[in-house]
Amino acid sequence: MITALNIEDHTKKGIKGAFSLFRRNRIRVEHTYCDTAAVKSVTYELRRGEVNWSALDRFIKGQRGRLLCPEGIELPSGSGYKRFESRELDRRLCENAAIFLLGEVKDMKVDVVLIDKSGELAPFCSYLVDHPGSLRVVTENSELYLEEADRILEERGAVIRICSAANDLFDADLIVAPDGSDIPVRCGENAVLLFGVEPTAPVGARAVYRYSFGLHEKLRKIKPDYLDDGYFASALYSLAGVHSLGSSVFNRCSDGEVLHTRKSLVEKLKTKTEESRADV
Repeated sequence: MITALNIEDHTKKGIKGAFSLFRRNRIRVEHTYCDTAAVKSVTYELRRGEVNWSALDRFIKGQRGRLLCPEGIELPSGSGYKRFESRELDRRLCENAAIFLLGEVKDMKVDVVLIDKSGELAPFCSYLVDHPGSLRVVTENSELYLEEADRILEERGAVIRICSAANDLFDADLIVAPDGSDIPVRCGENAVLLFGVEPTAPVGARAVYRYSFGLHEKLRKIKPDYLDDGYFASALYSLAGVHSLGSSVFNRCSDGEVLHTRKSLVEKLKTKTEESRADV
């Protein structure tokens, strides 16, 4: 069961506000279902005073620590209430975007860099070597990647270069960081950067980290109106086991300022790759 909360402010000022003193706060609860997903939407109608969190407790119950709600809602500190946040789906969307782009330029030699601090994404390399270009991995877990590199060399004949720093990636066409990056990334300003989360350290080019796709109509019907599509999808993926969302490919993506379509991002990668080949 996914539990979502919205607070509707019905308080009024002036003469109308005086009448609000005689009206009580209300709580509305709605349940919706689709396949394995069940959603409980709790709406608090605030008409006077402050939100009575004790009254909400009996509707939220054990979902306090993973509560879906709009960003603007201030949850009481020290109460156990915590807004649900997850990067699981964002990471998958980033990986899918990389696979999609490489599939669209499969006849071009693309120099790809994978940034993976922990080494947990080693199996992802199998998808990134399925093109004529090169693959370099920036990681602190080189031992794990050396094993993966040996396996891929033996089975696929592809070579993976492994390094520990991202300060010399100027020859990279496509840089992929599904878990984001907390280290500076020095690269060409025209490189295509796909991140699963907004980078926390300086990068040499605009990094795409927001992905959007069309939510299936049956899932849209159970989404509370006050929740963003992408945010709701991440909850379905992480909390409700709707793993089919993990195969989604973006329709739109953004670096926070510039919006890209599939076509425009493919053209950007083609242009960067052609420039790299011309400089050789």
